[in-house]
Amino acid sequence: MTRKLIPFVAFAVFLGLWTWKLLEPNPVPEVLSTRLSFGDWQFWIAKSVHAGVYAFLTLLALTLPLSRSWRWRFVAMLALHGAATEIGQTFVQGRSGSVRDVLLDWGGIGLGLLFCFVASGGRKPPE
Repeated sequence: MTRKLIPFVAFAVFLGLWTWKLLEPNPVPEVLSTRLSFGDWQFWIAKSVHAGVYAFLTLLALTLPLSRSWRWRFVAMLALHGAATEIGQTFVQGRSGSVRDVLLDWGGIGLGLLFCFVASGGRKPPE
């Protein structure tokens, strides 16, 4: 019972943390952002994190001990989450939603799916 619960808890924790940071006015503390100032690279790093987190969440969703159809529902929920958090950012002071970020999120989901496909040797995941 506990072994089956761990993947769900991990997925929920990572999704919850990511949602919190996406909807926070200052997702990177000022002290940290000034120390990690990468100049022109800062934009590309931030956007890579967007895609990377969604790729990671997709990998987690695809490893949940569920039927294939339910795992696909979780992946679809991630795609909706990407759009919903960008809409939510329009209501957060100092933040704005971006269609580009939604597309990056979806690209990250695609990368996660591609990774699973390649890692499985092209086989369909078990039911």
